[in-house]
Amino acid sequence: MSEVKDDVQLNEPQPKEETNKKDKVRKVTNYLLSFVAFMLLFSVVADRIIPITDSARVQGYIVPIKPQVSGKVLDIKVKPNQLVEEGDELAILDQSDYIIAVQQAEQNLEIAGQNVGAQTANIASAQARLTSALVEKQNAELQTNRILALVEKGVVSKSDADEARASLATARAAVVNAEADLERAKQQLGKDGEENSQVKAALLALEQAQLNLERTVVKAPTQGGVSNFSLSEGFYASAGQPLMTFVSTEDIWVEAYFRENSLGNIKVGDKVEIALDFVPGKVVQGRVTSIDWGVDWGQNDQAGKLAQASQQTGWLRQTQMLPISIDFDREEVRGMLRVGGQADVIVYSGDNFIFNAIGKVWIRFISLLSYVR
Repeated sequence: MSEVKDDVQLNEPQPKEETNKKDKVRKVTNYLLSFVAFMLLFSVVADRIIPITDSARVQGYIVPIKPQVSGKVLDIKVKPNQLVEEGDELAILDQSDYIIAVQQAEQNLEIAGQNVGAQTANIASAQARLTSALVEKQNAELQTNRILALVEKGVVSKSDADEARASLATARAAVVNAEADLERAKQQLGKDGEENSQVKAALLALEQAQLNLERTVVKAPTQGGVSNFSLSEGFYASAGQPLMTFVSTEDIWVEAYFRENSLGNIKVGDKVEIALDFVPGKVVQGRVTSIDWGVDWGQNDQAGKLAQASQQTGWLRQTQMLPISIDFDREEVRGMLRVGGQADVIVYSGDNFIFNAIGKVWIRFISLLSYVR
């Protein structure tokens, strides 16, 4: 009988233990649901206060280096992907023809000066001839007046009077011709000194020749790096044809794409932190400089055709991304930037201490992940 009682006692349900197990499962489930709900709410709020994106790239100006004059490449001063400063020599072209052009322009300037000197002498000669013609005219006028007076008295014949009048007319014509010669000489000379048209033209030709000579040295337009070239000495460079590609590091920015519903609180001047994939573990400070007004979303409606309707349905649709431009402190990563490099960007759109602190921790964690991405 005692054994039967023991079996019955063992088979009896244990309500307290089962209840405790159910309570634990319920609590864990509630905790998980609460955590999921909290994280969902937090992500929605954080997306408005501290929006973050991994769709960001380093942008910069890509400049094709084109010589402004033609010539054979005599010396290459840089190596592929070398970092250079503004004004550094990149390549040197053959200067022989341009040195000759400068010397020729100098000779032309000297000849222009000599021509001006000769024209100055012509003016002096024309002035002397005019003075002589004026004197001759005065003498002819006096002589004519005397002869006419004698004709009235009957001392000389009328033929003498006619000859005197003819001589006076000739003297007056000589004065007119001398004045015209003087004016012509002055017009040929033009202005004095460097304002003289001949001298000015020669000076401009010399300046152009000197400028072309300087352009035989191809220089870096700004600080940056040279890439994508395979030059060799002896290569003939044509004016206007690219020799190499220059990537400017003086004007570099980050272009980050955010979901449009994340841009509600972002404004120009907001603080930004950037985690560059090329510099793992380092976070760079920056600021929002501009927010684009729109993007191309593939509209291609043309006149004469009907508009195309989007086939997206439901309340979950494809997210539209809009770009913002970010300026940052380049001194911290000087010489380590690469145009097109990827980055993660977080924007602090307000002064919320809690969210900002969480954002700072998160962006630094992402930066450390760059070591293994």
